[in-house]
Amino acid sequence: MLSQHQFICRTLLILMALTSRIPAQAPLATSTPPPTLPYVAQNKCPFEGCVYREWTALKDMPVYDTWGDGRRRTGTLGKGEKVVALGGLVVTHRPGVIHVDRDIPEVGLKRGDSVLTYTYAGEGFSQVWVNGRFHEEFDISNAKWPDGTGCGGTHCGATYVDLGQNSWWAELRLKSGVTAWVDMEDFPFSGVSRMVE
Repeated sequence: MLSQHQFICRTLLILMALTSRIPAQAPLATSTPPPTLPYVAQNKCPFEGCVYREWTALKDMPVYDTWGDGRRRTGTLGKGEKVVALGGLVVTHRPGVIHVDRDIPEVGLKRGDSVLTYTYAGEGFSQVWVNGRFHEEFDISNAKWPDGTGCGGTHCGATYVDLGQNSWWAELRLKSGVTAWVDMEDFPFSGVSRMVE
C-alpha cells in the first residue's frame, strides 16, 4: 500500500504527463463587437475649445426634462437669456465610417481597414472602433471628408465614406435654478467655444 506522500507524488507525475500531451491553445481573442446603438458618450463637449460654462441663448428654444426618449418639454428658453451649462453628452445613432486607403503604420492601420467613428474628441482625435477594439481617443486626422476636403498633405491615407449621425445634448441650470436639457443641433448659444469670447 502506498503512503500518503507516495500517492501525492505519483498523482502529480500522472498529471504532469497528461498535461504535457495537451496541445498548447491559441491565446483568447481580445476583440469586442462595436458598441450597441445608440451609443451614449457621457460628459463630452464635442469639438476643439468646447467648454461648459455660462452661455447666452441666441434664439428662443424648447427645454426638456431629460435628453432621452420619453422626454417632456418643460418650457422655453428666451433669446438673450443666460444659463450655466453643467455638462452634456453625445449620442451616436449611426457611427461614421472611414475607409483606410493605404497602410498607416503610425496608428496601426492597414489598407482596407474600416474605422467606425463615434464621439469626436477634438484635435483630430475621436472615439473609434477598429480591428475589434474600442478606443477612447484615436488619431483620425489622416482622414479626408467624403468630398476630398479636410485632410491635406502626404499623411492623408483614409477617407470618410459615411459621416454618421450624432446628436449633442447639454444640461443647463436656468436662471430660475431649475435644470433642463437642450438639443445642441444648431449650436444655439454663444459662449460655447473658448476660442470665441
